[in-house]
Amino acid sequence: MTNPKSKISILYVDDEVHNLSAFKASFRRDHDVHLANSANEAFTLLETISPQIIIADQRMPEVTGVEFFERLHAKNPDPIRILLTAYTSSQTVIEAVNKGQIDKYLVKPWNNDLMQSTLQTGFSMYEARVALRVKNEELRRTNSELNRFVYSVSHDLRAPLMSMLGLINLAKLEKEIDSQVQLFELMEKSVIKMDNYIQTTLDYYRNFKSEISIEAVQVEVLINDIIDSLKSYHPKCKINFIHTGAKELYSDRMRLKICLSNIISNAVKYGRKNSDPYEINIQTNLTEEVYSVDVEDFGIGISEAELPKIYDMFYRSPKNKDSKSTGLGLYLVKEAIHRIKGQVTVDSVLGKGTRFKLTIPNQKK
Repeated sequence: MTNPKSKISILYVDDEVHNLSAFKASFRRDHDVHLANSANEAFTLLETISPQIIIADQRMPEVTGVEFFERLHAKNPDPIRILLTAYTSSQTVIEAVNKGQIDKYLVKPWNNDLMQSTLQTGFSMYEARVALRVKNEELRRTNSELNRFVYSVSHDLRAPLMSMLGLINLAKLEKEIDSQVQLFELMEKSVIKMDNYIQTTLDYYRNFKSEISIEAVQVEVLINDIIDSLKSYHPKCKINFIHTGAKELYSDRMRLKICLSNIISNAVKYGRKNSDPYEINIQTNLTEEVYSVDVEDFGIGISEAELPKIYDMFYRSPKNKDSKSTGLGLYLVKEAIHRIKGQVTVDSVLGKGTRFKLTIPNQKK
């Protein structure tokens, strides 16, 4: 007998009441059975239920089983469609199956053992069909994002290159050493900007193409390395870092670094309100089960209207556009943390600051 927790949801459509009663009596213990005595009643019922398998008799007044399935397929192609027919001609059955997008057919009167086997097979087909649809939707989304990514990155990479080319031409004409130094400083900024785009491009590629690889990561060392890499670019920012708990987290190092570096980098960049020195706080804790990261800044903050958009691909705040921002940082955090089974949350008050919290499972086996 089928486990009650995994009962198959079935809708049976037939204009003959005794067939409906017989079907329910035979299969109600093993499955979640719904009945309708016409196509119209079935469509009304389908507004409130989501059966995995739908069975319909071919000979019904007003609408045949094939016609019913044609209309059903146009609205919802997921359920497995089984036609009950008295036809014995194989050609007649084939024509009906092709026209109605029918998955299986059974000849009336049905055999209970054959029907039970057909329902189990149909349910497996349903699971495979839904899984395929979900994968196709993910593929379409990924392709769409990839097209946007290629267009945006190619455009953004050209900007600093063109800027450097212009500065080089100016430097050739400039006689004063001080002026040349200023031009080279501007060129350095363009190189840093381009390097940022290239690094983000690599992170995007690695996150989507690389397999998950669980290894021991010294999390305190990793965060200190990230902090050291940011200090030279943001000398006025004091980064307060406190770690408690265990030292080694078992996770995917590459995706963990994507999450931590982008969250900390954002706090450093947007934690500044003016030219005065400023601070951000990083607190982390590692247990046997979970790694918790709390990154807080006291800077410009994020408005309530913008919060739902910050994880979107290429989103840049119209109020606080940073010329160095790729618009991909938080999008990559969302995608990478999902792949290591973690979560990210944010609290922010405009003009007062922002706090990001990461929770990442310790996948020690």
